[in-house]
Amino acid sequence: MTETRVQSSLSTMSRQAVESLGDTVASLPPREATLVKMPDLEPELSEALRKMGASRLYSHQLEAYERVRAGENVVVATATASGKSLCYKIPAFQNALGRASRRAVFLYPTKALAQDQLGKIKAFGLRGVHPATYDGDTPRALRADIRRKANVLLTNPDMLNIGILPNHEAWADFLRNLEIVAVDEAHVLRGVFGSHVAAVLRRLRRVARLHGGDPRFVLTSATIANPQELAESLTGLPFALVDNDGASTGERRVVFRNPPLLDKEKGERRSLLTEGALVFSNLVSQGVRTIAFARTRKAAELIYRYAANRLGVEGARRISPYRAGYTPRERREIEGRLFRGDLLGVVSTNALELGVDVGALDAVVCCGYPGSVASVWQQWGRAGRGKDPALAVYIPGRDSLDQFLFENPPRVLGRRVEAARVTMENPYILGPHLLAAAHEAPLDADDEEYFGPAYRSVAKAMMEARALASSGGRLVYVGGDNPARNISLRSASSETVLIADGEGELIGTAESTRAPSELHPGATYLHRGTAYEVESLDLQSHRAVARRVPNRYYTRPRVETDVEILEEVEARDLANGAMLHWGRVRTTDSVTYFKKVRVADDKEVGVYPLDLPDVMLETQAFWIMLPPLPREARPSFESFGGALHAAEHGIIGLLPLFAMCDRADIGGLSTPVHRQSRLPTV
Repeated sequence: MTETRVQSSLSTMSRQAVESLGDTVASLPPREATLVKMPDLEPELSEALRKMGASRLYSHQLEAYERVRAGENVVVATATASGKSLCYKIPAFQNALGRASRRAVFLYPTKALAQDQLGKIKAFGLRGVHPATYDGDTPRALRADIRRKANVLLTNPDMLNIGILPNHEAWADFLRNLEIVAVDEAHVLRGVFGSHVAAVLRRLRRVARLHGGDPRFVLTSATIANPQELAESLTGLPFALVDNDGASTGERRVVFRNPPLLDKEKGERRSLLTEGALVFSNLVSQGVRTIAFARTRKAAELIYRYAANRLGVEGARRISPYRAGYTPRERREIEGRLFRGDLLGVVSTNALELGVDVGALDAVVCCGYPGSVASVWQQWGRAGRGKDPALAVYIPGRDSLDQFLFENPPRVLGRRVEAARVTMENPYILGPHLLAAAHEAPLDADDEEYFGPAYRSVAKAMMEARALASSGGRLVYVGGDNPARNISLRSASSETVLIADGEGELIGTAESTRAPSELHPGATYLHRGTAYEVESLDLQSHRAVARRVPNRYYTRPRVETDVEILEEVEARDLANGAMLHWGRVRTTDSVTYFKKVRVADDKEVGVYPLDLPDVMLETQAFWIMLPPLPREARPSFESFGGALHAAEHGIIGLLPLFAMCDRADIGGLSTPVHRQSRLPTV
């Protein structure tokens, strides 16, 4: 799309937004690049970079290269599309061209990103660089050759956990010569997932040293408040920070667009999904290459469906949904069509928030707050790469945090991004990784260097549970299996449910923990705009069967949560007689019924009971106990329960502003009388 046409579309959209009461428009100015002379590199690498249009480097790329070559661990925190990957590729390729036995690991959060980067590395055409991906899709017949021949290994934390570290003896030569470990998109390594990856990276350091290796780490991150602290928390090593961004940026117009009021008295607005589909389809119909981000898989499917209906048959062929749960072939097809320009628009979950190359995009629509200001900027950064102008739209949902950010644009525009937090002190995370580490090599007192101050107490707990045993002054794993296979880095369960049609053809996949709420009998499963009704769900065989149906309804499950307090670890007084507690709890989720909702008008048409197994999880929680409700206030008992529920959702919604955790990491329960405390409890 030409710059003139993009500017025209941006102006039109901005003008329309100004005309809508309450919309806010801001203009972020462009920035010129700070370019520096190329360092002294191997001639083959210098020539490859020149052919790719990089005769000079951005200033932050040179600084990162020089620090890595000086032996420092480096974290690069610059904007999306600022060329961060060259900060680790250039030193790794320089090493490999200098001596082919030098190895590097490039760690990506997803298989798709690793595959995308493999193509980019091959495009360098460097004869001394032998890249290979190593993940769950790698044929077993090729794995031994990859171990021997690859000097740049592209993988993900999951494969490192279950495929490489437990088999480190087979990787001895690779680990002995491992000089650089690059961790791309490190800003996504936060909360539970990030804490798991931190343990995996420390296990990697441990087995590398066992074989004589001592790699430097290079982490790249989008803008967060604490990139250096995050890098050090993930690896347990000191880091140098490179954050003086030398890349150019184009003008960015930002629109904050609130869905219009439908009922002024009740304050009801048009739904986020309907408004998102309206904005998305309007942009696409003007030829603006657009990506819309939705918070959930179902939301992405519904926005796509609504937009397709507005665009008609021909227009619908130029858009697509995109999310986890599609087959790898489907995802590659959509990525390729978007990159080639066959698609004008895509509606995605945060699966496309990461840096898979989908070509030049003109506009981004955020349908709801994605959980952090950093994620908002990461999503907005998917459009207008380089000097290209771009349009960014934020559409709030009805919840308090979405509306708070709409009412306070400087909170977003001022880039007051959150800190990313990980911990090595959660025994539910550290404990299983200590078992995996002991299986890789017996543990001893020196391993506190890798696993931090909680190492001794958690190892003791593992001994008391008879998972570890003392032998010759060291701790050994007593099980006969590979304990790493019991660790799910991304969710409460590592198991996947396969979704097939009546003929046995695979439609898609879902995590087993999602299955009771998303794949219960009678559920509508949306896949690339097509509706399927789930006929059966077998949690033992991890299989669901669904049949294609007309796209007239979707379903909403009712999930009831019970929280049992197992142990109080800490407590403190709050104001007005309230108490704050911290400790261990057990949650039980029960899917009791589902509602059938008509797509055309969002009206509920039926309620259907369910009888499914409960999903239980032991975890940590804080809870607030309030004084008993005064007798004179008891007639307003229901209102009190509603107030507690509002407080619960307010706390959950606001937590990401203070701790960069995913909303998915946080659950809650509020009740006027908790069955254990007998008090109002959140």
